[in-house]
Amino acid sequence: MEKSFAITPWKYALFTTCILISGFNILFFSCGVVTWGSAASVYGGYSAALCGALIFAVSFLGIYVALKESYKFSNYYIMFSIFTIVVLTTYFFIFSSMKTQLLLNFDERIKRLFGEKSTHNDTMQPIHSLFRCCGLDGPQDYLGKEDGGALPASCCHGFDCTVTSHMFEEGCVIKAAQSLQFQAELNYYAAIVILALEFLSLLFAYFMGKARKLLKIKDDEAPINED
Repeated sequence: MEKSFAITPWKYALFTTCILISGFNILFFSCGVVTWGSAASVYGGYSAALCGALIFAVSFLGIYVALKESYKFSNYYIMFSIFTIVVLTTYFFIFSSMKTQLLLNFDERIKRLFGEKSTHNDTMQPIHSLFRCCGLDGPQDYLGKEDGGALPASCCHGFDCTVTSHMFEEGCVIKAAQSLQFQAELNYYAAIVILALEFLSLLFAYFMGKARKLLKIKDDEAPINED
């Protein structure tokens, strides 16, 4: 019989790792959807959302495996984790190659939306509301004769422009672009951290499953006490 070893350290290591994966996945999921969506890439946004959903599902499976201490389910977790690593690695390389282009597309989108604005159609509303900015360079972009000297409600906090302090002072060309770049960096580095944690979780799941299997063998071979 093989020498058995404690299951508890591997169990809690797997549990903790899966909790960390879920935590970093919140960043990955939200920042990925915002980055792709802001650049008007619908398929990219869906890809980030589906990838994040897969990571959540597998990490919850890992938590279940750790709590149940199951050898059979630890094997399932390893298989699904390998699949997740392949999917996330593919996403990571695609996102890395397109990150700069996505930021350029977003800059062009801001200028296009601003060019399409009118007094009856606030095309910049999604950008203003999400990034808390106003116009291209600031509120002054809307205070010309063309717009009747009035700000769109989306340029103010809570859509209330009657209070001066509610007005967004920064232009979207700088603030929104910087904010989106920060979101893109978070998505990029969150993917790296999740990949590293996924590899660790594979190791922990393997040793937890092995410990559980050896413990079962030991119990099966234990002599029956007839007293």
